[in-house]
Amino acid sequence: MSKPIPDARIGKYKPWARAVFDWFIFRAMRRDFSAVHLLGTLPKVPEGTRIILVANHTSWWDGFFLFRIHRLLAPKQQLYSVMLAREFYQTFWFRVIGILPITPGSTSSIRQLLRRLVSLKNNPETSGFLCSFFPQGEIKPSFTRPLGFSDGLRGVAGAMAPVVLLPIGIHIEPMCERRPQAFLTLGKPIEHISGHLDVGRVEAELTQVLDALLNQLRAKGEHIFSAQSDEAMTHVNLV
Repeated sequence: MSKPIPDARIGKYKPWARAVFDWFIFRAMRRDFSAVHLLGTLPKVPEGTRIILVANHTSWWDGFFLFRIHRLLAPKQQLYSVMLAREFYQTFWFRVIGILPITPGSTSSIRQLLRRLVSLKNNPETSGFLCSFFPQGEIKPSFTRPLGFSDGLRGVAGAMAPVVLLPIGIHIEPMCERRPQAFLTLGKPIEHISGHLDVGRVEAELTQVLDALLNQLRAKGEHIFSAQSDEAMTHVNLV
């Protein structure tokens, strides 16, 4: 018998499960990448602030890159990640590490997601949570223009408001080693108190930071972080 299509009510967050999963995924990340660069400075937000990690979607790894940023940005708060329902049963771990499955185009599935986010916000034990969301809805190259954000981001922001949106650009490049390098670049945090979120503003901010990174790579190639570069980009390696 096939498993029922899951919705956002089914995803749980177990701190012990997330800690174990982080250990495994970090080992796999170190195996598959020569470096995972975080460019820019993480914003300082008061503890308990609700945050949406808004990223472009360029690879299978993207959600797990955001796991790493979560641990640096707000390690004491829970992270819930929106994922396609068809991928939810790939592993047991998705059921206990805060994955919220959604079926695009399904009104009931979207409604359950928004209800779950409102429920988390109204619960004193989980009210200061984070949510990772990929408004493109599908994997596309990082140089795709326009990025093509869906209005789903507006619903997520409305359910979590007041909330801070942190745009995160993701790009993967082979460079000069056998294993590729990942680049995570941060945009300016956008505070959303209430009302109608300007999705175009969020998309424009993410496009700007992605374009800046791609322009640097075009100009400097493998020397982007070289000490001899006049404008070497500051970064930290997450692996």
